[in-house]
Amino acid sequence: MIQIRAIVTYSHDGRQRVLGFEPGRVNIISGDSRTGKSAILGIIEYCFGASEIDVPEGKVRRNVGWFGLLLQTQRGQAFVARQLPQGDGKSNEAVYVQTDTEVTIPPASALRQTTNREGLRSLLASWAGLSDYLHEPPSGQTRAPLAATISHALTFCLQSQNEIAQRRHLFHGSSDRFVAQAIQDTLPYFLGAVTDDYVAQQQELKRVRTEIRQIERRLAEAAAIRGEGVGRADTLLAEAKAVGLATLDDSAPWQEKIDTLRVIQSTPVPSAAEEVGEDAEFRRLSSVRSELVQEQRTLHSTLERARSFEGSSKGYSAEAREHAARLNAVTVFEHDAPGHSCPLCLQSLPDASQVPSIGDLRAAQEYIGERSGAMDSATPRIETAIQDVETKLADVRRRLDDNRVMLTAVKRANRRLQLATDTEARRAMVLGRISLYMENIPQMPDVSEQQSRLIELRTQETQLNEAVSSDTIQAKMESCLSNVSRYLSDYAKQIDLEYSDSPLRLDARALTIVADTPERPVPMREIGSGENHVGYHIVAHLGLHAWFANRNRPVPAFLLLDQLSQAHFSPDTAPTEGVTQEKIDADRKAVKRLFGLIFDVVDSVPARIVWTRFCNSGRLSHGISLTGFEG
Repeated sequence: MIQIRAIVTYSHDGRQRVLGFEPGRVNIISGDSRTGKSAILGIIEYCFGASEIDVPEGKVRRNVGWFGLLLQTQRGQAFVARQLPQGDGKSNEAVYVQTDTEVTIPPASALRQTTNREGLRSLLASWAGLSDYLHEPPSGQTRAPLAATISHALTFCLQSQNEIAQRRHLFHGSSDRFVAQAIQDTLPYFLGAVTDDYVAQQQELKRVRTEIRQIERRLAEAAAIRGEGVGRADTLLAEAKAVGLATLDDSAPWQEKIDTLRVIQSTPVPSAAEEVGEDAEFRRLSSVRSELVQEQRTLHSTLERARSFEGSSKGYSAEAREHAARLNAVTVFEHDAPGHSCPLCLQSLPDASQVPSIGDLRAAQEYIGERSGAMDSATPRIETAIQDVETKLADVRRRLDDNRVMLTAVKRANRRLQLATDTEARRAMVLGRISLYMENIPQMPDVSEQQSRLIELRTQETQLNEAVSSDTIQAKMESCLSNVSRYLSDYAKQIDLEYSDSPLRLDARALTIVADTPERPVPMREIGSGENHVGYHIVAHLGLHAWFANRNRPVPAFLLLDQLSQAHFSPDTAPTEGVTQEKIDADRKAVKRLFGLIFDVVDSVPARIVWTRFCNSGRLSHGISLTGFEG
């Protein structure tokens, strides 16, 4: 809640002028023309953080250095002052703010920049009770989301002298289509169709949808890792069932299919021949073949080891011969030279010398010669052993060929055995393919918990989406507008406006008042007479502020109406030619009805009402009414 207790102007030489108000009451300012009354609206806007100053060029702009407002808030009092632009500037970021339980209006010497325009707007929004409401445009529209600000709230608090008699535009600044769109977007919030719970639910919905997208992305990544694994697993299971290795149902979950393939891979393949009950000869030949295959493997292993040993011995012999040839150089030395002599100069070496002597070289020559001779003598025996193994291996191969011929003959004689052998071969092939698949399948993450969480989040998303859906908000909006319309009809009848006998409603899309006559709806722009236009402006804003106050909505609790009696003759005008006393009396009664309505509405909000004048002249036609509301 914000109300204005005083408007303060500071001159360049430090003087100040204070225009005081009684909060919660009707304050009327009247005076001669060109005394700065209409500048009050621009001062309020500028001190509420407007991007540009809207005070006309003249005495005020030339002689004033700072504008200030003494505000009453729920937390106490606040004084805000803003420096006027320098030169041809349209704005100034220098803002002074002081808060306390009670604030004394500071002198000009105390004014300095303590914050900037955005900081001022944030403070005013918190004092008014604005929450972080963000209007999301419908899908398909390109305009950006709009956050409700103190400037949007102030739209419902001001009516300049050019706006209060407009027949096409009801709200302050709504002649600008961007401002009109902003009013349409934020009106549900200020009326209360969109509450703070809605804002919290909207934020929660965003969080839930973000988490849903994250889980869906992780599940998609898991599916990408799995790739064509599901189809491949189904194919292998079908082949395994065809050869009798599996009985799993096709509708089984993915993990169960993988587990079944893993069991098939680790289980020995059953003999198909045993299943059909083959005869003794086939069984004997199969047993012999198994023995021959095992013997063949053993001989292959023996042969590989023998050939490896043969290669190593030949390599050793070649190296030994090469070293022996190098050591033959010792024969050039004198045979009678002492063994502990230098092989080059034949001089005796010290006992502690590490240099190889002639004796050392002779000993090494003899050792290598002995080892080389031993290896040369063993080589024929290794070759003989290899030939024996090769002979045995050839015999085993021959016996395997004979066994295969006899097994083929027995299978041809027995059709069932042939079929069983074919089945066994197919099983072996399927098992090989399953083993290859299981070795190459990627490690699949466990996504069961994420899938459960996704189901839970989607249920929560559905509930939140219903709570913040456009249909729900529209229903609440219609309810709010229906209550406001009740105020409109009552107030219009009280001041005897045209079409007041018809139901009146506030059109939130066209931002106007519509009278629903039996024939057709009549919008305000089609209603004649400036008196009606002024009356409907006042009725609409009083009805909205009554609703704002009763519902404790975050709109500043004041309404400024500039020259609300301009559509009537001045009550103090003397009868002249063309202006009868009856006309003057009628205008006086109309103006009294207007002010009577304002006083009655402020009194019913509830609030105390006092009509305070600050004037040099008593002519109400030049007056400004500053109406205060306490909710």
